Amino acid sequence: MKYHPEREALTLELHDRPFRPMSAPLRVSHLAIATGERGGARDHVQFASLCRRYGKAEPAPGAKHFTVDLGPFVVKWERHTEFSTYTLMREEPIEHPFAETVFDLVPAEWVERLFGEVLVAVNLTVTTDADQPVDANRLSRWFDGNPVFGCTLASGHGQLYGDLRTHDGGFERLLVRVGAIEPMLLGQMVQRVLEVITYARFSMLSLPIARAASPRLEGIERGLAEVAETLADGGRRLSDEALLTQLSGLSAELEEVVAASNYRYGASIAYAEIVEDRLGNLQSSAIEGHIDLFGYLMRRLSPAMRTCASVATRQEALSRRANRLSSLLRTGIEVQLEAQNRDLLESMNRRAAQALALQRTVESLSVVAVSYYALGLVKSALDGLAKADRLGGVDPAVATALALPLVVAAIWVGTRRLTHRVLGRPKNEAEPG
Repeated sequence: MKYHPEREALTLELHDRPFRPMSAPLRVSHLAIATGERGGARDHVQFASLCRRYGKAEPAPGAKHFTVDLGPFVVKWERHTEFSTYTLMREEPIEHPFAETVFDLVPAEWVERLFGEVLVAVNLTVTTDADQPVDANRLSRWFDGNPVFGCTLASGHGQLYGDLRTHDGGFERLLVRVGAIEPMLLGQMVQRVLEVITYARFSMLSLPIARAASPRLEGIERGLAEVAETLADGGRRLSDEALLTQLSGLSAELEEVVAASNYRYGASIAYAEIVEDRLGNLQSSAIEGHIDLFGYLMRRLSPAMRTCASVATRQEALSRRANRLSSLLRTGIEVQLEAQNRDLLESMNRRAAQALALQRTVESLSVVAVSYYALGLVKSALDGLAKADRLGGVDPAVATALALPLVVAAIWVGTRRLTHRVLGRPKNEAEPG
């Protein structure tokens, strides 16, 4: 049997990024670092250096995810299309959810050399007090007095609290309260929560681009309207060349805007769909007195995605409009060129007719001139014959006069035949029967 070359890779893809069992109480620090689509090699080297620092195994070349116990904490590294994530976990008793973090245990030298830009930084703490009422005052202190969302997870197996605000150290805070729960279910719950926060943040990356593009699109729209108005004006002041230059500049600026944002809009839509999928998997429901995670995220995520979709639609509409105006302008230029070509052909026809008339005149004069010289030759011949007494007494002048019509006719016929032969049909065309 011949196996498909991608069979093994696709099979392994089904087992990619597995859930890791977790046990509470637990501290988690999660980083999502934007390194670009070409940053995979540097991400791999960076994570491998952390593993070597603790004398642990390194990920294989080309690996997209790797989990290793470094001693002080367990770290799970994942490489995505344009970013990498580091999830640091430590199981330990917890008194204050955010007094300490796992990230504090990471060597400062390695942190300083981190490649890329951190877009998501979350400290998540899992406690085992879900069966106890939550203390609203302590909850407010843990989140610095910010409004807190709260929801149940996994059909009531856990509770999630957070404010989605940046706190000391640049990290956001999330608190998960659970009771008796299986390690695999807890691992799934924590990973999905972190994925929701990560993908929601990356989906929002297109919003600043859309906001920056809107004024430029408005200027391009006004410019295209001016070009359209000028094209509709029969007695326009701008030349076709000036209009074409203006339209080309607007089209180039529009293509620049599209090139800078088109991929980002598509990626944001894909990330937003993942967020909705993960929120559905979490099976969250609001806790009394709090807004749930779905409402907290989608309150801003949905309008942001609609803004991006609106700007993307506007870009496509302007592109089509620019193409239509370009076609209209090119059509007008082609019509003008055809009119110029027609005028040129008419001028050439007039000149050809004039040349033909002049040629006819010259041809008539040529017949007269040649006839004159031919008659001179005939008269000279007749004079010689008369002296030799070979004309039988006929006067040479009379004979010359009698020969005049014949000579002129012969020369005229010969000239006409020569003209027809030069200006007539090509040799490969059949002569008329």
